[in-house]
Amino acid sequence: MGMLDLIEVDGYEQVAHWRDDEAGIEALCAIHSTERGPAIGGARWQPYDDRDAALSDVLRLSEAMTLKSAAAQLPFGGGKAVVIGDPMAKSEAQLRSVARFVDQFEGRYLTTTDVGTTTDEIDLLAQWTPYVVGTSAGSGDTSALTAVTVLAGIAATLAALDGDPSAAGRTIVVQGVGKVGSKVARALADEGATLFLADIRAIAAAALAAELGAQTVSVDESIVAPCDLLSPNALGGVFGESTIPALQARAICGGANNQLVRDPDDAALLDAAGILYAPDYVVNAGGVISVAQDVVGWSFDEALAHAECVGATVQEIFDISARSGITTAQAARQFARSRIPTAAS
Repeated sequence: MGMLDLIEVDGYEQVAHWRDDEAGIEALCAIHSTERGPAIGGARWQPYDDRDAALSDVLRLSEAMTLKSAAAQLPFGGGKAVVIGDPMAKSEAQLRSVARFVDQFEGRYLTTTDVGTTTDEIDLLAQWTPYVVGTSAGSGDTSALTAVTVLAGIAATLAALDGDPSAAGRTIVVQGVGKVGSKVARALADEGATLFLADIRAIAAAALAAELGAQTVSVDESIVAPCDLLSPNALGGVFGESTIPALQARAICGGANNQLVRDPDDAALLDAAGILYAPDYVVNAGGVISVAQDVVGWSFDEALAHAECVGATVQEIFDISARSGITTAQAARQFARSRIPTAAS
């Protein structure tokens, strides 16, 4: 039936390890904060090297969810679950076990899709636990509004660079052309951007590039390509001491979580290199805004209007950064924490 062990971690309300040998599954869940409301965050299914790597990821991701919901002014806290395993080799028994794991938190943590999980799988989880959001019968695929907030962030970032929010005539590299990245690329192409696309699935990048009249580059090339804006929309941990010196982008704005290896420390390296960074958890808030339809009862139009406000939030963070002489990552944390009751007190 699964065994639950609690792990004490400073600064987190609850961290738990789940092992179900019968189902062949091992998972972790971190609830960072419920000060603003139930902790919301997806269930990520990845072949982590070991439990320590999974723990490090779930802690970073859950804190980012707290900051994301606070910055987006949503009535949610932050949490995350990770499953250690091959996302392409799930069994029904494993999904049932994840549902039992989620049940242990009795609604303090609500799960949804993430890297390695699909809406169809979330629909299955919803048959076995009530603590699921973002099902096809509810708000559904969260990538649509995530693309909206990423595009709003890109417009604000381009405006901060040159005073013009339009992507027309700009050279933009889109790294990752999955559910979010492909939507972002299509919208930028419609605006008239010169696009370079990259994905670990080179065939997917080539197919989309052919559709949009874009060019492809390898993932490694995408990081160092000269461009007005680099938009990371795949996995995080991209920008750190080993990669930032080689960057030739003027700005970074994308939907990937945890883009900085060390957040907020690596933002100082970007700042020193003259690269404008739009903090990822502000830019990619569309997913958690989307599930507000399930939890708060917003209509899609209400959620869309909220998502479109993310551009103004990005601009406010840029203004705080300039006014206070701090990095944009520090400004984003200041902005978000001021909206968390215990952090503001």
